[in-house]
Amino acid sequence: MKDRGILTERDREILQHDPTNDRRPVIRSHVRKRIERLEQDLEILDEEEPELADQLREQLCIGTQHAAVMDVLDDIQRELEAVHEDVKD
Repeated sequence: MKDRGILTERDREILQHDPTNDRRPVIRSHVRKRIERLEQDLEILDEEEPELADQLREQLCIGTQHAAVMDVLDDIQRELEAVHEDVKD
């Protein structure tokens, strides 16, 4: 089985070449769920494999204003940690 990112090969085909395909809404739903799981995966990587977490962030930020995005991600991480602490208390 080939490795894939958020999209399957079929998802890519439909999104790139078939704008009227009835599966587009289903693909959108699946991609949203995969993004949520990606966020969870990133939290695990932050704890267990920080170097891989950093690599993932860098790959996601290619073509953007990397420093600004990293600042926002750091802010989000701090907020998540604060929420986790509040939940523990």
